[in-house]
Amino acid sequence: MILEVSRKEAAQSTREWAYGLLRDHIIRLHLKPGQAVSETETARALRTSRTPVREAFIRLAEDGLLDVYSQKGSFVSLIDGERADEARYLRGVVEKAVLREAGRAFPAPLRFELAANLEMQRFCRRERNYEKMFLLDNEFHRILFRGCGKERIWLHLKKFDCDLDRLRALQLSLKLHWDGVIVEHEKIAQCIDGRSPGKADALVDRHLTGILHERLAARYPAYFQG
Repeated sequence: MILEVSRKEAAQSTREWAYGLLRDHIIRLHLKPGQAVSETETARALRTSRTPVREAFIRLAEDGLLDVYSQKGSFVSLIDGERADEARYLRGVVEKAVLREAGRAFPAPLRFELAANLEMQRFCRRERNYEKMFLLDNEFHRILFRGCGKERIWLHLKKFDCDLDRLRALQLSLKLHWDGVIVEHEKIAQCIDGRSPGKADALVDRHLTGILHERLAARYPAYFQG
């Protein structure tokens, strides 16, 4: 098992660092659905003891990202389509409200952040850099929540939408629907600028249902439950 090991922040505990790193690897499909993961190998890769790794595995299992079997070992969980749909529903309800509020008042500095984010998305599209595109996609939505004073709600949502995020990462890694994602983000930004009043709900619905779940499941059936 090969892990890209990021630097641990000074204020981070080893347990939090290990958990965040492994969670990120699973979400971004560096550790693939169904892949076996070992506490011993992970501890060796992270150059730490097994205790913080074991604690990280427990949290990942609680998140639904690891399946731990006493006799078989631990495996990255398969993508659960029903959980992804629930996350999509919750995201839709909350983001519609956030986008309507953003259309009424949104700080000018964060408008610049959105514009810069969109420009970087276009650059990633040209460079075919799906990893960076995935991060920018998440950051775009986080800026929307931050501009409405709702960033903590966004962070809470991210704990719930692991399977939806894995679908998005898989879609982007296959270069599917990139142009559509960027165009939809541009239209969302226009809602905030007051150029597309009344279209927020339809935009959010279109954006969150653009993930090609059935097509992805047909192409990679081993990654999905059922």
